[in-house]
Amino acid sequence: MKEKPGFLKRIRYHFDNFMSRGGGSVFAALMTLFLGAFFILSFIRIVGGIIFPDESIKGSGEFLWRVFLQISDAGAVAEDGESNWFNKIIGILSVFSGLVLFSSLVAFITNQFDQKIQELRKGKSEVLESDHTLILGFGIRTIEILKELIEANSSESGKAVVILADLDKEEMDDSLSESLPDTKTTKIITRSGLPSHLHSLKKVNASKAGSIIILNPAGSETSEEEKSIGDAKVLKSIMALVALNGESSLPPVVVELHALENRNIASELSESVQVMDERSILSKLLVQTSRTSGLAIVYSNLVGFEGNEIYFYKSKTGWKGLNFSEISFRFKESIPLGFRKRNGEIILNPHPNYFPEQEEYAIILSEDDSKIKFEEKPVAFSDYDSHSATTLSKPIDKQLIIGWNSKSRMIVDEYAKFSSPDSMIDLLIGEANDEIKSAMGKLRSKYPHIRLRSFIANLSQEGILEKISPEQYDSVIFLAEERENIEEVDARTISLLLRFRQYFKKRSADRGKKIETQLITEIMNSENTELVLETGVKDFLISNQFVSKMMAQVSQEPDVMRVYESLFHPDGSEIYLKPAFLYFDKLPQTINFADCMQAAFQRKETCFGIRVSSEETDESKGYGVYLIPDKSKTFTLTESDSLIVLSEDQS
Repeated sequence: MKEKPGFLKRIRYHFDNFMSRGGGSVFAALMTLFLGAFFILSFIRIVGGIIFPDESIKGSGEFLWRVFLQISDAGAVAEDGESNWFNKIIGILSVFSGLVLFSSLVAFITNQFDQKIQELRKGKSEVLESDHTLILGFGIRTIEILKELIEANSSESGKAVVILADLDKEEMDDSLSESLPDTKTTKIITRSGLPSHLHSLKKVNASKAGSIIILNPAGSETSEEEKSIGDAKVLKSIMALVALNGESSLPPVVVELHALENRNIASELSESVQVMDERSILSKLLVQTSRTSGLAIVYSNLVGFEGNEIYFYKSKTGWKGLNFSEISFRFKESIPLGFRKRNGEIILNPHPNYFPEQEEYAIILSEDDSKIKFEEKPVAFSDYDSHSATTLSKPIDKQLIIGWNSKSRMIVDEYAKFSSPDSMIDLLIGEANDEIKSAMGKLRSKYPHIRLRSFIANLSQEGILEKISPEQYDSVIFLAEERENIEEVDARTISLLLRFRQYFKKRSADRGKKIETQLITEIMNSENTELVLETGVKDFLISNQFVSKMMAQVSQEPDVMRVYESLFHPDGSEIYLKPAFLYFDKLPQTINFADCMQAAFQRKETCFGIRVSSEETDESKGYGVYLIPDKSKTFTLTESDSLIVLSEDQS
């Protein structure tokens, strides 16, 4: 039979459990000791006063007062200077008791404050914000997304962005303070925790968020296994949000997923979830950019909140029975690109005689939603009648792709959709592995009408460019290597661009004619933009910045994603920069923007900008790109200038 624990052991056990509960228990114990010491010493002093009378003390209240003072203040023992020896001893005991108790209490309070500060630094406290933008994860995209949200909130006050990530709060705060010294009207709050845990999501008030962005912890440079794990974490975060909010009340959620199957799963979980595929978006954009010089600048202006954005607008007075071309001249500082029907269908570049229903929203391109206003009367008139019947034939493309990464197959896919038969796509790689050989074989079988070749070459080798003769191609795409260190990636890209620039300069001097081959590249860090411009490249895509801007924009207006999907789809209307001679018979010619819009309508196209070729290298003038200029603004157009239009094809 086991021996029962003794009374003292049980008391010690219960005391240990009580003290382990935290600061409240410690404070209660200290206060109990203080009161116990006060009452015991007061009782002893009162009894001692009866046995050893002291004429300097009158009444029991005086005894209590002196005990309290001596416990709380050691200097109060001087009041017993004229008392008898008994009271002096009790006074000394009171002082020692007070020193021990008050020292313990001060130490406890100091420790509690320190713990609270450490807790705040670790990001463990709750967030009471509502209608905020919640970012789950912290990585390479975070800063760019925050820049966009800060710009979007600049006209409003009290807006908040909350970041929840499995990182130390101080580490996140240091990174933000270094990269974002001025957050304008936006309050940025960071918290540490797992983005897929319900407790952490409740802590950042995810149920009251206005929109949510989930960043994938695995980047495009990581292994397939890491991408699979990253996708799994994102899906778990989505499920946690659904569990917290319910499918019907889930705020707009923008997620980034690598695998097609996982993207389909996320889309089916809730209609509020918008899924983005970085590789697909960038592949389509690189191909479109290579086919239309200047398109990268246009898209950089469209995506994000700095510059011009896409909005959905419905006139309070209805569309007054006007068709699309007539409606276009009723907006002074914005331009409609199409309509969103009641069933959610997106129509871009509708026929000029398209009559929208009263409930349809116009898809508006504007600098800010405050500048969108449907006027009662036309803001400009144009009776321009274009007699030009000139069209562009579908070219036979000759493209060179340098490098291989996860986007290469998609880029060839996109080229094949747009290119005419007998077009040529050459791939230049450093080395061939089984994955590349297999992919190339499948692509050749899939697109027999395209001449698809691959070459192995070391571009650092002397004389290699002379053997390749890159001037024979219409465009050259430089694919960025997929590495974690983006500075190393950009450094290699810029060094390649310099080699090509020097080669083209030499060949141009030998021929006495400028080489027209277009160079397109993707760069990772926006800080390297000026360096790329110095290499002579006019078309470049800041891949990380572009996707980050798109995620921020879609988080605030989810249907914008459907507009981009329509723009990137080969069967719909895309953005083209078409030469001015397609629209005007005699060039050069001074003409206003309203006439440009009218000339485009006559070709069943929507014009929303102009590119002046003489300014294409001038950063201060937006590289010659003028989006939604005043309709009365005049331009002197030459044959090398272009109209920026929405059109079904390149002809």
